[in-house]
Amino acid sequence: MKISGKLVVVGAAIIAISAGCGGGNSSPAATDEVIQTNGSISISLTDGPWEDAQAMVLHITGMDLGHSNGDIIQLGLPDGSMSIDMMQLQNSAFETLISGMDVPMGQYEWMRLRIDPSQSYIDLANTGGRHGMQMGSDAVNGLEVHEPFQIMQSTHSEFMLDFDLRRGVQHHQMGMMGDQYELHSAMRLINMDEAGGLSGMVTASMIDINHADCDSAPGGNWTYLFPGDAVVPDDIADPDSDGEPGPLAADRVEMDPATGDHFYHFGFLSPGSYRMAFTCSGEWDEDGDDDYPSDPNGRFNFQMFSDPVDVTAGQMHSVDLMP
Repeated sequence: MKISGKLVVVGAAIIAISAGCGGGNSSPAATDEVIQTNGSISISLTDGPWEDAQAMVLHITGMDLGHSNGDIIQLGLPDGSMSIDMMQLQNSAFETLISGMDVPMGQYEWMRLRIDPSQSYIDLANTGGRHGMQMGSDAVNGLEVHEPFQIMQSTHSEFMLDFDLRRGVQHHQMGMMGDQYELHSAMRLINMDEAGGLSGMVTASMIDINHADCDSAPGGNWTYLFPGDAVVPDDIADPDSDGEPGPLAADRVEMDPATGDHFYHFGFLSPGSYRMAFTCSGEWDEDGDDDYPSDPNGRFNFQMFSDPVDVTAGQMHSVDLMP
């Protein structure tokens, strides 16, 4: 993406415009009036679960905000940079990146995390091996989210960046060069003043150990989140070739050891209508293939697709999933 405009570096200090009043001998003495042209912003980071990694560390060196006038507002982190293990930011856990920083008011079109791939890495769950990271073709300048947001004059705004590890980390086998792991821009931006959520129980008959069509090995039970106007569910695929949009997010279904019940959880959602699909064969949804409705391996399928559910600000809605 080509971006043009002025580069504005923002620290902790307030940015203001001074307007002078002056005149001839008959006018009062000139005075300066400071006009507040800023709002303040806090930005946090969370992620969706992923069964393939023990640790997934992003080294974040700063943030960029794309103003609608073409300016790029650069935000520095309090300690210069942060290394964050994304695997620790699940089930609504989060890490604060920016807290109460003043930025120019106005309409913004995008937000970007600047990443140092040389200090980012993944530790695999199955082998324990560590791999470095590369930036994908859509993340050359950093991990971006293209969703409009507004900063109001003298007003504080809080935002959550939800990075979906399952879509945002892609594995490529490079032959004799070994395995390569790429970072891609798979994020959602949520205004925390408007955030709601969805959670609930998944009927036991759909869980893999109780379902004849699913492998009982760990890692198969997932809930996928779609817009409320989605006609059919679809898999995670990059690139997509079947014309159907993939999920907005995916959540690994977990069992409560005290009761044996299974639950899903989407903690940070913008108000609106959503639909959910459940699969007990999620381990067969490979991001390099279109696995639904015709899985090349014949293993991936959905067990249900919900009716539209409305999410409202400030509420965690309880919706149980059943066939």
